[in-house]
Amino acid sequence: MKIFFSLIARVFLASIFLVGVLLLLNNLLSTPNGYGIYQDMLGARGVPGIFAPISIAVQLIAGTTLILGYKTQTSAYVLSVYASIWALIYLVNSLAGQPLILQVLQYLAISGGLLHLAINPMTGYSLDNLCNKKKK
Repeated sequence: MKIFFSLIARVFLASIFLVGVLLLLNNLLSTPNGYGIYQDMLGARGVPGIFAPISIAVQLIAGTTLILGYKTQTSAYVLSVYASIWALIYLVNSLAGQPLILQVLQYLAISGGLLHLAINPMTGYSLDNLCNKKKK
């Protein structure tokens, strides 16, 4: 049962990023000037638009590898740093008067879950486990 729940936890954490970026990519491609709108949204949060492709790549690659359970520890650390950066961005915006404290707490909770996963990377039904079994 522990193996099954660890798989579910890993997939739930990864889906926040992977599904989010897939929906974002859908909006970018289906909306005229969608990429410019996304850059403007980042700019409204104080993030330069140059970080748009970096954000998309991090979420897409690390989210996919985390769902597959490939390089789980590295993916969890990368996404934890990404979530912590967004928590900090939302905190700065919250201190500037925007009501975003709930987003700060959500990203901190996600980061905490990812750090726990990074500390315990061998979850059930993962490519990491499959590769380790083949090495033995």
